[in-house]
Amino acid sequence: MLENRSPVFLITGCSTGLGREMALAALGKGFRVIATARRVETLSALRDLGAKIMTLDVTSSTTVLKEFAATAIAIYGQVDYLVNNAGFVQGGAVEEVSVEEALAQFNTNFFGLVNTTKAFLPYFRKRRTGTLVNISSQGSCLGTPGGGFYCASKAAVDTISDAWAHELAEFGVRSISVQPGAFRTEVLQSINARFAEKSIEGYTVAHGVIASLSKLAGKEPGDTAKAARNIIEVVTRPDLPLRFVIGNDAVANVRAFYQARLIEIEATKEWGTDTDYPA
Repeated sequence: MLENRSPVFLITGCSTGLGREMALAALGKGFRVIATARRVETLSALRDLGAKIMTLDVTSSTTVLKEFAATAIAIYGQVDYLVNNAGFVQGGAVEEVSVEEALAQFNTNFFGLVNTTKAFLPYFRKRRTGTLVNISSQGSCLGTPGGGFYCASKAAVDTISDAWAHELAEFGVRSISVQPGAFRTEVLQSINARFAEKSIEGYTVAHGVIASLSKLAGKEPGDTAKAARNIIEVVTRPDLPLRFVIGNDAVANVRAFYQARLIEIEATKEWGTDTDYPA
């Protein structure tokens, strides 16, 4: 076990699923943990195991988030790993999802993550250390039918995480995007509850995928506890990768995605490269 001055993990979205399991995994490694959720009463079991618990809605105003960051840092005098896990899945074909539903998806999955991180960045830059752990999804590469806005929000997470990795390196701050596959959490169980209010007849592919994912709920192949332990292990290593794909399905799917993109680049290279002014 680590000393009492062990690194501090602050994890968002810890009421269930991957967030809760990452909190348990970090505690199991001897790290100090600040677990957050919109409903703090859902975190009592983590508190009993030694975590500090706080209420956090990542869609709060920047003023509230700055106050939250100051309060969180004051608990131990430091936060070393900010794990941005809070999020949800908005179901529905892109045309079906309303502007309001799309904004809600991005306000939580992307802007909530960005604004929460920005509340902590002045502190990380001043200390010249810290790690941002941004939970994305294999969907950020796959563009899954029936989950276009969710996938788009996670693709935005990947991109901003990459930008942070480059921008913050001079301050000693690291950033990684984690792309999980299908793990046994409540994510798929919530798809129907979060399905677009407007349904358009004829979207058989999108609706079929959603139906299949709903049937998979509770039967996902991935063990969330194992994933959480592996994530904590990878993000605490000195050689932090830019992306971390986790889950047997995700590794296969994301590898196939990039292999197909490379084939496309080569197939269209004649037109893609004949674009410069004459030397």
